[in-house]
Amino acid sequence: MKIYFIRHGETVWNTLKIFQGSLNSNLTEKGIEQAKKLGEKLKNLKITAFYSSPLGRAIETSKLIIGDRNINILKMDEFKEIGLGKVEGLPRSEFEKKYSKEFDDFFNNPKEYNPTEYEGESYHQLFERVEKGLKKIVTKHKKNDIIVVVCHGVTLKGIFKVIKNMNFDEVRDAEVPENTSVSIVDYNDGEYRIDVFSDISHLQKGE
Repeated sequence: MKIYFIRHGETVWNTLKIFQGSLNSNLTEKGIEQAKKLGEKLKNLKITAFYSSPLGRAIETSKLIIGDRNINILKMDEFKEIGLGKVEGLPRSEFEKKYSKEFDDFFNNPKEYNPTEYEGESYHQLFERVEKGLKKIVTKHKKNDIIVVVCHGVTLKGIFKVIKNMNFDEVRDAEVPENTSVSIVDYNDGEYRIDVFSDISHLQKGE
């Protein structure tokens, strides 16, 4: 089984460094173009099932990738972005000013990150959630199926934490995949193998 993990296209809030979480921000013109280029790259891929986070930016990206192909988008709550509670929609600088310890832990100490004060989701909760999503997919599908999952930056960190069985220090240092990047994972008999990580070669053509 091949699973294509894709991060959504660039959003307005990405450019403004505003925390999105479970709120939505629309794709920029650049984000739309990124998704269209990826759709062109994947146009001949024989997709068995296409999954997406239910958040608008992921659905918008999914539709642009699919184009005029007759493919249903199956929404999975397990692949939503990490919930940031009351700091969703705040600029990064304001989050840092208001909750300096939590802000620092979010980036530098995921094990100790505690967003209770603003009703956010911890990394522990995120990891449990995405692991459930992965189990649903690998249980439902079979060998030689080709699966697409469109989701979010921190969610992808969580997914690769589970796939690689990383510890918290490794999670802290892990790269967040680029907008509309493709990471291809091979799943076979309970084992994951990462074939491609955060490929954005489709964005480099003609630029």
